[in-house]
Amino acid sequence: MIDAVEPIDAKAKLALSRAELIAAMGYEEIRSETDGAMRVLELRRPAPASRTSAIGAALSRSTLGRWWHRNPLSGVVELGRPVLEHYAQRHPGKLVAYGAATGALLWVIKPWKLLSAATVVTLIFRSTDIAGMISDVVAKATGAAEDNVRALPRPRPPRPPGSPS
Repeated sequence: MIDAVEPIDAKAKLALSRAELIAAMGYEEIRSETDGAMRVLELRRPAPASRTSAIGAALSRSTLGRWWHRNPLSGVVELGRPVLEHYAQRHPGKLVAYGAATGALLWVIKPWKLLSAATVVTLIFRSTDIAGMISDVVAKATGAAEDNVRALPRPRPPRPPGSPS
């Protein structure tokens, strides 16, 4: 049995398509009650938690994430991120070209062949990093991290100038 559906004319299809496009871009079409004019308003929707942000949060809690936060290059990356994001918004093509040129230059120079494997391993895993990672794993396994935080002495608030000691 075939349902009887009235065909939609071209204007109705166009209006439906336009409304779907506007909704997909995060806007809403509102028809005025008085004169029938239409306005387009931006919808206030909370940003959905993306899958990459969930992966990033899990990575930062992992051993690799803890190692990265101890690494001195982590500070350089965090300081350079706002500048790089601003530049990427203004000149995305240039940023991609610079990245490709840097990759090609590294491939031609091959700096990893200049260093021995022991030097690379030493640079990546310093003894302080390994000790910190081991202490994090032990504290996580024993639950001692929460106990140590509660046992720390709390700093006293500073006294106002001129008050008796």
